Amino acid sequence: MHWFLKMGMATAVLAMLMAQPLHAQSSRSNGLKAAIIYNVLRFVSFPEGSNSGSLNLCVVRRMSATREVAALNRKLVGKRPIEVRYIDPGVSDLSGCHVAYVGSGTPAQIGRIRQRGLLLIGDDHDFIRAGGAIGLVKFGNQIRFEVNAGSARQSGIAISSKLLRLASRVKQ
Repeated sequence: MHWFLKMGMATAVLAMLMAQPLHAQSSRSNGLKAAIIYNVLRFVSFPEGSNSGSLNLCVVRRMSATREVAALNRKLVGKRPIEVRYIDPGVSDLSGCHVAYVGSGTPAQIGRIRQRGLLLIGDDHDFIRAGGAIGLVKFGNQIRFEVNAGSARQSGIAISSKLLRLASRVKQ
């Protein structure tokens, strides 16, 4: 019962974050992106062998939400602490990362960095169409997330059905 209550509360918090209107303040928008990233991480499972130690969240330097995402450092996802690491734009070796928040990318760029066990998150309307797994997109005054379930599956990432139900769009 305790687990069910905890999952219900997490789902409610994620739903509230998605429904909250934004007022043209980029820091608030970036804070919501960081909150959505954190909550998404709570509803995904990584391949066997990558479920111990810290959860390495790699963030492209000089992105607008870098500071807000950095606040996730040392927060727990289950029993795993998040370790925020910074990567340079255009880097293609993400071997030490479990999650990469890369902003945007073309299908060719995403194809170069996509690898087994890596959850790719971006904030471009075409991010999931280009092959990324999670897209943080702005709809009017709201930040929502989209999921490319096929891309996540190819990377060995399992996404909870609860998270899929909350997504504004799911691409299989």
